Order: sequence, then C-alpha cells, then structure tokens
Amino acid sequence: MKLLEYQGKELFRKYGIKTPESELVQSDTKSLNLNAPFVLKVQIPSGNRKKIGGIVFVENHKDFNEIKNSLFEKSFDGQKAGILLAEEKIENEKEIYLSFSYSTDFRAPVLAISEDGGTGIDKAEIFPIDLSIEMQNSFIENALQKIGLEFNENLIKIIFSLWNLFITEKALLAEINPLFETKDGEFIAGDAKVILDDSVVDPKSKPFLDLNGDIAVIASGGGASLLNLDALIKNGGKPANYVEYSGNPSADTVKELTKKVLSRPNLKGCWVVGGTANFTDIYETMLGFVEGLKEINPKPNYPIVIRRDGPRQKEAFEMLKKEGKEYGFDFHLFGPKTSMAESAEIVVELAYKNL
Repeated sequence: MKLLEYQGKELFRKYGIKTPESELVQSDTKSLNLNAPFVLKVQIPSGNRKKIGGIVFVENHKDFNEIKNSLFEKSFDGQKAGILLAEEKIENEKEIYLSFSYSTDFRAPVLAISEDGGTGIDKAEIFPIDLSIEMQNSFIENALQKIGLEFNENLIKIIFSLWNLFITEKALLAEINPLFETKDGEFIAGDAKVILDDSVVDPKSKPFLDLNGDIAVIASGGGASLLNLDALIKNGGKPANYVEYSGNPSADTVKELTKKVLSRPNLKGCWVVGGTANFTDIYETMLGFVEGLKEINPKPNYPIVIRRDGPRQKEAFEMLKKEGKEYGFDFHLFGPKTSMAESAEIVVELAYKNL
C-alpha cells in the first residue's frame, strides 16, 4: 500500500519528524488559514507530481480558489485528485535526500542519503544495515561523513526517527525527498513517500488454501512457493492446507497465520519452507511462528521441518533450537545447503515414517 503524501506525513509526525504547517483541501473548501505564499499539492500516488503540474505555488489568497478548482478539474497521470494538501512555503538552506528501503542486492535494509535532495537522488550513497545489530550513532555518523555532510545532532535524530518508523510500521519504503534544512538548523520533511506491506496492513490478504491432507504448509516465495507444493505432492506428501507469507511480515502476522494453519486436527507434520530471502527478517518471522505454535492445543508432537535462509537466519535457528528444547517441539532445521525439494522429501519421510 502506497500512502498518499498527507498520510505519510501523518506517520512522520507520529514519529517526531517535523512537517510544514498544512491543511487538507476539499473541492468545496473556500479559504485557508495558512499565510501566503503556500503550495497546493494534488494527493495522488505519483512520484512526478511537480513535473506534471500537480504542485503549484499560490502567492496570494485571492488566487487560491482559481488554482484549487483547476487542480481538481485536471487529470494527472490518468488520475484525478480527490483531495489537495496545502502547505506553508519553506525557505531552506539545503535539501537532502533520505530513505530506508530493502535492497535485493544486499539482502538487507539500506539507508540511502544524498546532500542533493530533489533531483539529485541518483547520487545517493547506499549503506546496508545489519539487522542483528541495533541502529548505532556511529553508523549514521560514518554515513554522513562519507557523503560530506557535517555532524548534526538534529539530522541524526531525524534519521533515527525515520528508521523507527520504517521498522515499527513494517514499511517497504520510507522516504523524505526533499528534507529541508532551514537557516535556523531545523529539518522539515518537504515530501513523504511511504509504502507499507499489504500483508501487514491486511494479514487476511495472504493466500490461503484449505486442502484435504495431513501436512500443514507455511511457505514464502510468492508463485515459486507453489512449486514447493508440487514437490511435496510428488514425494507422496498430502498437504492439509497452504498459506503464503512473503514480504517482510511482522511476528504477529506470522503468529496468526500459524494458528490458522495448525488449528486443523489430525496433522502428521508441518513444513515451513522458503528460498533465500532478500529482505524478510527470518528471526522475526520464526519468532511469530513459535509464538503461534505455543497457542496450539493440544501441543503439536508431529515433526516440523523448517527450511529457511536470509537475514538473521543464524539467530533464528538458535532461537528455534532453544524454544524447541524448552517446549518439546520436534524441530528439524535446514539452511541453504539443503534444497527446498530435498526438505519436501524430508518432511514426507518424517511425517509418515510410522505408517
């Protein structure tokens, strides 16, 4: 889900990131309390609103209604705006580009930052983040030094705030472009681009199949995960159900999916399978799996085969070994050295070995 700018800025304010003074404008809005000059922005999910005429500066209040009406009448990238955002005009000394996202190249979250905000984002430096280590001041300071920005406590606070939003809200992207620096040393988010994982916004959107077998399947990998279902059947396994949890779901999301899948009676096994994840936090998802497992009654005593790889896989497997020993779960853990097809063969053999 891609948030509109005003929705993204609502999140920014929640996390202590300052935004310009603003008002939402409906088609029947007659006047504003903002001081002129101010800017009117169409609220559509497009990244080039200024280029296509969707951002217009209003120098005098007398021009407001004429400009407002023209913006509501026009189409932008084939879309009409249902609402406008009016904001104070910010006088700034510098514009910075700042974002957190997930990188398939680094298989980790990354900080992207450039001292040339607005049009200079192609020059942004990329800094991969180790999820096993909490965000540190030294990491941000080193990033700022590398791109030539001076040490600035206010800027570091903004970066920490955006990181907290990115992690807490399970965002796929949290971007400020431009981040204004005023002559007074304040930092103000001039724009907001926030993309949330649909599965976090609505866990019910996760694909789920109710089948007639006895091996529960919790898979990650989109369409490719359906090939795993084929591999299970080819090896003689009978899937009881199937749920797909790709993306970077929260532990709570995986917990609820686990309870849904494992609540089925007469299961003989459970298969948690996925390839090498680029940005899924393996520890977070496996934590959710274990928490869901603990709420299944009666306690599962069948074999649970887990084949996973990706960020924090090592920490995840250490946690699973500890929890398995404490609660008596029959975990069988496999990393990248075991193919997904091989793990299908393993779960079938373990599930039906006593038949």
